[in-house]
Amino acid sequence: MSAPGTGPDRPAQPRWLVLLLSAGLSLLIAAVLLVVLQLSGVDRLDQVGFIVLIVVAALAGGSVTRWLAPRLPPIGRHPRS
Repeated sequence: MSAPGTGPDRPAQPRWLVLLLSAGLSLLIAAVLLVVLQLSGVDRLDQVGFIVLIVVAALAGGSVTRWLAPRLPPIGRHPRS
Protein backbone atom coordinates (compact mmCIF):
# COMPACT_ATOMS: atom_id res chain seq x y z
CA MET A 1 0.00 0.00 0.00
CA SER A 2 1.43 3.37 -0.95
CA ALA A 3 1.44 6.49 1.18
CA PRO A 4 -1.38 8.99 0.70
CA GLY A 5 -0.63 11.37 -2.12
CA THR A 6 1.68 8.94 -3.91
CA GLY A 7 0.99 6.71 -6.82
CA PRO A 8 2.00 6.24 -10.43
CA ASP A 9 1.48 9.93 -11.21
CA ARG A 10 2.98 11.18 -7.91
CA PRO A 11 6.26 9.56 -6.79
CA ALA A 12 7.41 9.46 -3.17
CA GLN A 13 9.93 11.97 -1.87
CA PRO A 14 13.62 10.96 -1.77
CA ARG A 15 14.80 9.48 1.53
CA TRP A 16 17.46 12.14 2.07
CA LEU A 17 14.79 14.86 1.94
CA VAL A 18 12.52 13.05 4.39
CA LEU A 19 15.47 12.43 6.73
CA LEU A 20 16.56 16.09 6.69
CA LEU A 21 12.97 17.26 7.15
CA SER A 22 12.54 14.94 10.12
CA ALA A 23 15.83 16.04 11.72
CA GLY A 24 15.02 19.72 11.25
CA LEU A 25 11.52 19.40 12.65
CA SER A 26 12.80 17.38 15.62
CA LEU A 27 15.39 20.05 16.37
CA LEU A 28 12.74 22.77 16.13
CA ILE A 29 10.38 20.88 18.45
CA ALA A 30 13.20 20.27 20.97
CA ALA A 31 14.08 23.98 20.96
CA VAL A 32 10.45 24.98 21.46
CA LEU A 33 10.08 22.48 24.33
CA LEU A 34 13.22 23.86 26.00
CA VAL A 35 11.91 27.43 25.71
CA VAL A 36 8.53 26.38 27.13
CA LEU A 37 10.26 24.64 30.05
CA GLN A 38 12.38 27.72 30.70
CA LEU A 39 9.35 30.01 30.59
CA SER A 40 7.51 27.72 33.01
CA GLY A 41 10.28 28.19 35.57
CA VAL A 42 12.49 25.12 35.07
CA ASP A 43 16.07 26.30 35.59
CA ARG A 44 17.93 23.00 35.26
CA LEU A 45 17.18 19.79 33.45
CA ASP A 46 18.83 16.58 34.62
CA GLN A 47 20.21 13.94 32.26
CA VAL A 48 17.10 11.74 32.24
CA GLY A 49 14.85 14.73 31.60
CA PHE A 50 17.02 15.82 28.69
CA ILE A 51 16.92 12.33 27.15
CA VAL A 52 13.14 12.22 27.54
CA LEU A 53 12.88 15.64 25.89
CA ILE A 54 15.03 14.48 22.94
CA VAL A 55 13.03 11.26 22.51
CA VAL A 56 9.71 13.13 22.61
CA ALA A 57 11.00 15.69 20.08
CA ALA A 58 12.27 12.92 17.78
CA LEU A 59 8.96 11.04 17.91
CA ALA A 60 6.96 14.20 17.30
CA GLY A 61 9.25 15.28 14.45
CA GLY A 62 8.98 11.85 12.82
CA SER A 63 5.20 11.87 13.12
CA VAL A 64 4.90 15.32 11.61
CA THR A 65 7.25 14.30 8.80
CA ARG A 66 5.21 11.17 8.03
CA TRP A 67 2.14 13.37 7.76
CA LEU A 68 3.84 16.17 5.79
CA ALA A 69 6.15 14.35 3.34
CA PRO A 70 3.45 12.91 1.03
CA ARG A 71 1.88 16.35 0.74
CA LEU A 72 5.05 18.06 -0.53
CA PRO A 73 5.32 18.82 -4.23
CA PRO A 74 7.59 16.45 -6.17
CA ILE A 75 11.24 17.36 -6.53
CA GLY A 76 12.49 18.03 -10.01
CA ARG A 77 12.95 20.69 -12.57
CA HIS A 78 9.86 22.52 -13.59
CA PRO A 79 9.25 22.57 -17.34
CA ARG A 80 10.09 25.86 -18.94
CA SER A 81 7.21 27.56 -20.66
